[in-house]
Amino acid sequence: MPTDPEYLRDFPCFRDLSDDQVNFLAEITNAVCYPPGYTLFEEGKPGEHLFFLVKGDVEVLYNIGEGGQVRVDKVSGEEVVGCSALVEPYTYSATERSLTEVEVLETDARELRELMQNDCHLGFSIQQQIIRILMDRVLDLRLGS
Repeated sequence: MPTDPEYLRDFPCFRDLSDDQVNFLAEITNAVCYPPGYTLFEEGKPGEHLFFLVKGDVEVLYNIGEGGQVRVDKVSGEEVVGCSALVEPYTYSATERSLTEVEVLETDARELRELMQNDCHLGFSIQQQIIRILMDRVLDLRLGS
């Protein structure tokens, strides 16, 4: 069931969008809760969804071969996970699993990519917000936060 457009408005990535743009996004987005230990997506699998984390904590895991999976980061509320679903070859580059109960806005990545291509303002706005969030995450990792 599509998400209430007003719920999307509360998320930073969507604040600068028009009502029509938010309504289009609401049609391809579902608000979902997952329990602790739930795998949102797996490294190497097709990127089917982009996840806007509303509440909770998610761990980021990378497969390092024979050593198995290694936790490299933890992300919390108002983050975006699964961004590789928006970049060719549209394959997840990490595994992400919930550490706590999480609430996410789960967006169909293929439909979002189409919306972003057809509406340059929407695409640019979402890209800017995602880049900002990812750059903040990289800086936090570098500073050891």
